[in-house]
Amino acid sequence: MEHINNNNNIFVKEQFGFRSKISTEVAFYSLILEILNALNNKNIIGGIFCDFTKAFDCINHGILL
Repeated sequence: MEHINNNNNIFVKEQFGFRSKISTEVAFYSLILEILNALNNKNIIGGIFCDFTKAFDCINHGILL
C-alpha cells in the first residue's frame, strides 16, 4: 500500500475517511472504477461491505486522539 503525504504519514491511498478533500463520492468513484476495470479484464469480482457508521460512537475519543 502506498502512503499518502500527511503529518504523520499514517494514511494509505485507500484511506478515504479523516482526510481533507477526500469524500464518500471519491470512495464510490474509486470502487466503481476498480469494478469496471476488472470487468473489462474479464476478472471475477466479489465484495464484502461492512457498515461502520456507528463504530466510532463506542470509542473513548480521548484515548483515540
